[in-house]
Amino acid sequence: MKSRSSTLHLGGADGIRAIACLLVITHHLSQFASTEGKLPWLQSLHAFMLTGNAGVSVFFVLSGYLLAIPFWRSYLNGNPFPDMKHYGFRRAVRIVPGYYVAILVSTMLTVLFNIPTENFWLRLSAAITFTSGFHYSTLFPNEVNGPLWSISFEVFCYLLMPVFMYALYRFFGKNQTFTKGLLFWIGTLGIILILNQFVHMFFSTDSVKKGWDYGWTGGAKYWMPNYNPIGFFAHFTLGIIAAGVAVKLNQRPDKHKNTATFSWISLGSLASSFVLLWLARNVPEFSMSLQQQPFYFPLYPLLIAISLCTASRSGLAAKLLDNPFFKFTAKISFSLYIWHFVVIGVSSVTWAQDFMGTENLSRWAGVSLVLLLVSYLVATLSYYFVEKPVLTWSTRERSSIRLVPKSVVK
Repeated sequence: MKSRSSTLHLGGADGIRAIACLLVITHHLSQFASTEGKLPWLQSLHAFMLTGNAGVSVFFVLSGYLLAIPFWRSYLNGNPFPDMKHYGFRRAVRIVPGYYVAILVSTMLTVLFNIPTENFWLRLSAAITFTSGFHYSTLFPNEVNGPLWSISFEVFCYLLMPVFMYALYRFFGKNQTFTKGLLFWIGTLGIILILNQFVHMFFSTDSVKKGWDYGWTGGAKYWMPNYNPIGFFAHFTLGIIAAGVAVKLNQRPDKHKNTATFSWISLGSLASSFVLLWLARNVPEFSMSLQQQPFYFPLYPLLIAISLCTASRSGLAAKLLDNPFFKFTAKISFSLYIWHFVVIGVSSVTWAQDFMGTENLSRWAGVSLVLLLVSYLVATLSYYFVEKPVLTWSTRERSSIRLVPKSVVK
């Protein structure tokens, strides 16, 4: 069957990706400032900036949204199940080169700076096989580049999503309708939450050497099982559901109408997500979410999902979000994510040794600006000399079969 809609407007996706990336960087920079004894409004602002780690949830929702669009489009148009070889190939060439270079450099830095590393070889082997997220002892691949913990979780989501999509095609492949697909994925979300409850019941960690006082491994033990691959697939699933809504909206005959309404819904949902972070700035970690999941699940990722799917039908929201700065940030966002913490860490033990815990907020702001600019520089070099050549090669290699549109690639 010929597709009724050969393209899908992805307006707003670049902007939301950029916001996610900047939220995470803000969180990490804020960890180096001290506002103890400062004015109450400064302490509140600092606490708000520390909630920027919720940007990780945005990344998972966004990935689920973008990667599910081709599957939803094929399903709703009665087309065959997408080519999984191409799907796997595109995911590998997008993630592996940059990630492996980051792992290599980070590991070399731990040796260069003689940083004590517990379970060195186990963590390294788990990192390169994308299995680090299945145990607290390996969650953080090394002592230098903490943010790499999420890559294992994301790869797990990449693998799990097509499995459920295949079940949708296999058992609901006749008379494919949006209602069937939506109910299937809502049911899937329920199954994931049940499985996540079992994870909490059978894989909770003990209290021995648990907490950030015991380093990265102790911090990971504190995080898990609240942080676990199954739980994060729930965030991913909300993005998948948003993708189905976006594809369905795009198929409506009046899809060029009411763009202003969708813009306000999109911008309103995004603004509400920031309001939620502000309200949650002083609450204990894991206390404002279902199943003690991180990042205020399900309300926060749901607001992001609503903003994404309505942005696909918007005019104003897409224009505001996809401004030149955000589009460039989105382009290099993966490199920014995997390199900014290295830039911060190396700087804090070399030229900016007074950065850690500084109470001089002017000094903190100045150093943070420099670190942000350097992170952009390193990420740009990484994108153009590591990632882009591989992406260009892969596009030529698989040009005859395009499962994921160029604009969708993370």
